[in-house]
Parts: sequence; structure tokens; C-alpha cells
Amino acid sequence: MKTKIQSIEEVKVQIIDTSLSAASVIGTLAYLVSLSRLFKFGFHISFVINFMVIASVVTITLMRSRMPILVKTYVIIALIILLTLADAFNYGLLSAARLYLILIPFFAILYLPFMQSLVVFICTILCFLVIGYLHHTGILHLPHGYIPNSYMLQMYPWIIIAVHISAIALIILLVIRKFIRTYSDLIADLESLVNERTENLEKANQELTGQREELVTALENLQQAQRQLVQSEKMASLGVLSSGIAHEINNPLNFIYGGMWALENYIDENLPEHREKMMYIIESIREGVTRATRIVKSLSQYSRQDDVTVAQCNIHAVIENCLMILNNQMKFRVELSRDFTREPFTLLCNEGKIHQVILSLLLNASEAIEDKGKIGITTRKEDQQLIVSIEDTGCGIKPEHLPKIMDPFFTTKDPGKGTGLGLSIVYNIVKEHNGKLEFESKPGEGTRVTLTLPLS
Repeated sequence: MKTKIQSIEEVKVQIIDTSLSAASVIGTLAYLVSLSRLFKFGFHISFVINFMVIASVVTITLMRSRMPILVKTYVIIALIILLTLADAFNYGLLSAARLYLILIPFFAILYLPFMQSLVVFICTILCFLVIGYLHHTGILHLPHGYIPNSYMLQMYPWIIIAVHISAIALIILLVIRKFIRTYSDLIADLESLVNERTENLEKANQELTGQREELVTALENLQQAQRQLVQSEKMASLGVLSSGIAHEINNPLNFIYGGMWALENYIDENLPEHREKMMYIIESIREGVTRATRIVKSLSQYSRQDDVTVAQCNIHAVIENCLMILNNQMKFRVELSRDFTREPFTLLCNEGKIHQVILSLLLNASEAIEDKGKIGITTRKEDQQLIVSIEDTGCGIKPEHLPKIMDPFFTTKDPGKGTGLGLSIVYNIVKEHNGKLEFESKPGEGTRVTLTLPLS
């Protein structure tokens, strides 16, 4: 099975080993062809040099797996220099081995720095030019009996030159092919790695999304707990306050009420002639005491903290109590209208919480009216459900705000004038009673809130 190349270093090793193998085969064939000259022209020292070069290449090729890559690179460069210069020394421009000069920078650059490779190549070219100069001046001569014209007319020199050219072309072709395959594999590995990392990022993103959803759920639970805590603390504080107010106000009211009866009895017994004039004052005192008593009772009912949800509730009395609490805010600017159903019904609920729902809805309706306006309250029985509708002629709600008005901490009021918890708490209370809360609004025209509660 072919081993996949993982780095450029492996490519260099394979280039050197492949080059050694190709040089061994091609060099051996070329040397066998050149031996024909030995029989025709006789012995010459070049045959020994060529044999030593080929034998060295074959030996290194056989031992290539045991030798370091740097040593093999230096050996190949040295053999190329020796072969080309020795052949040029003997045959001058007729030397076929001079073609190998182009391989010197090619192999040198594999493991040598660029400048060092350039120096080696320049030195080799200078030596080649020096040999050429020696041939030009006549200091060096062609071997005895070596006639260039007759030599070039024979076939085997062309075969030798073709073998040399083929060797160079084959080595360059193999090297280029190896680099192309290696870079293709590396690019494929890089793409695979990128895809793997992308999948990992997508998985991590999905995990983060899941964690985000868990955090959102945890935040909603925390907000819910916070709303319940705020509501609990508010109701507890209001309960303590109303209890204190009731205790502190009821005593003076009892004194006033008792004094009123005593004053009425005194007038009846001692000043009967002034009774008609004084009764107006006494009735005014009685009305004031009665209204104060109702207000205290409404506060007590609003702040009830009992968890008993199955208790009969008079929804109309709850509405009247809420209107009593908001009377000071609504008087002289809000015209109230009531249309209560006369059909008998039984509503079981937590009266304190329903009181809080009605009070919050009426308060929002009152605050929506900036100057003067109207608030209409209707109740009706329909399919074992009690429907309470509160309609105002206030400023209305913008369409983009309508879906969010029951979200926790959402408010359209100015900073410091609203917490955004009112309708959120109302929605939770209605949901606890298996009811529904619906809003219809047009900016500038008003809002209608419909509260639906199941009847027993």
C-alpha cells in the first residue's frame, strides 16, 4: 500500500532516492553503450572514471535507506561535478555529460541554502569555462585517434546524447510530478482539516446554542422568582401597612362614631328643636366615617395573602373596592360607567389576587387618560365563563408594543415611573386561575382589556 506523504521533507528524500535509482539504471545503460568505443579506439582513462562514477551511484542507491539525506545530496552533487568536468576535460564541447550541469543547482537547492547552491553552480561553470579555454588555446587535446567528424557520423554518440538528455528530462519530470502530487495531497489534507474544524465549530456552536437556551431558561426562571419575590415583598409590606393603618384608623373612627351617636342622643334629649338643622352635620360625619371604613376594608382586601384559591368571590364588590381605592386619582377627570351582569354565577378564586388584577388594570386605564376621559366596566356570563371588560379612551398602545406589554420589566412609562412588573404579575395571576387576558388597542383612541375567568 502506498504511504501518503505528510511533509516536504519526505518529498526531498523520495526525489534523491528516485534520482539515484534512475541514475543507476540510465548510467549503467549509457556506460554499456560507451564501451563500444573501448573496442574501437582502445583504452582510455575516461572509461575508468565513468566506471567509478557509475559504480558509486549504484552503491549509494543500494545503500540509500541507511544513508542520511544530506550525505546523499552531497554525493550526487560531487558525482555530477566529477562526471561533467572529467568528460569535458577529455572531449571538450563533444562531451555529452555537460548536460548534467543543469542538475547541480536543482539538487543543491533541496538541502543547501540558496546562496550556497548558487556558489557551487558558479564555481562549476567557471571550471567548465576554464577547461574550455584550455581546449581553445591548445593546451588540452582530444584523445589520440579521436576524429570528431567521423565520430559524430556514427550512431552510438547520438544514442549516448539521447540517453543523457532522457535522464535529465526524466529526473526533472519525476521531481515536478512528485511536488505536484505532494502539494495536491497537502491541499486535500488542509481542506479536510478545514472541514473537520468547521464541523467542530458547528458542534461547539450547537453546544453553545444549547447552553444559551439553558441560560435563557435559567434567566426566565430567575426573573419569575424575582417577580414572585417582588410581589411577595410588596404584598407583605402592604399587608403590614394596611394592618397598621386599619388598627390606627379604626380606633379614631370608633371614637368619632361613638361621639356621633352620643351627640345625636344629646340633641334628641336636650335640643330637639335643633335636630333638623344638626342632622345634616351628623349625616355628613356618618358618611365620612363610612367611607373611611370602606377604604380601610378595601386596602385589607387588596393585601390579603391567603393562598386559598377555592373561595367564592363577589367580583362586583371587588371592582367597587378597587374604584374606591382609585377614587382620588379618578375623580373630576374620569367618567365611570358600569354594566354588570344580573345573571347568577359562582366564581371560585383567590379574592386577594383577583383584587390585585382588577386594581392593576383599572390603574393602567386611569393613567392612560392624560386629561379627561371615560372608563367603562362591563361583566357578562358566557359559556361557564365570566368575562370582565375594561375599556378606556386613553392614549392607547402602539402596535409594536402590544405583543410585549406582559413581558417582565417591559414598560412604556418614563424612567422611574414604572417597573414593568404590573402586567407581568397580572398575567401570572390570571394564568394561575386558568383564565385569559386579551388586549385590543388603537393609538390615540383607547384600549380594551378583556379578562376571562372560568366559573364553577
